[in-house]
Amino acid sequence: MADLFSEMERERRTLLDMISGLDEDLLNRKDIVGDWSIKNLLAHFVGWEAWLVQVVPALLATGEIPEPFRDAAADEDTWNAMQVAEREELTPGEQLMELERTRTALIEYLHSLDEATLTRPQPWPRWKGTLTGYIFAVTRDHEAAHRKVLQAALERFA
Repeated sequence: MADLFSEMERERRTLLDMISGLDEDLLNRKDIVGDWSIKNLLAHFVGWEAWLVQVVPALLATGEIPEPFRDAAADEDTWNAMQVAEREELTPGEQLMELERTRTALIEYLHSLDEATLTRPQPWPRWKGTLTGYIFAVTRDHEAAHRKVLQAALERFA
């Protein structure tokens, strides 16, 4: 369990260190990461981590994604666009606070689970790994993939 939290924190710290000190104009500039700004990328992470906090308990209990959250799984691109649009009015500083708030909620939820739950193989029918593996995939690995794209994009501005 300690590995899960330290790995999530390490990746998040790497991302935050990368954008630390960037001016607000660059954080708001569109087309840095695909069509998104850096702030939009952070909103994307917030959306998925909020989704996890709401959906994983149901997945563990029933094996199914609750109806209100199935759109995200069915059409990720549309759902991603909606999550970014919902947070568009936030300043970069406000978005960073949302990022921290959402991560804290996710960590608190994960701390409420026991080791057996986190390491049980195939915790729901469509996921063959463990819950820890799932959390790695949708937080640390997902964030790392976007961070690498962001890093390449920021090299254009160096």
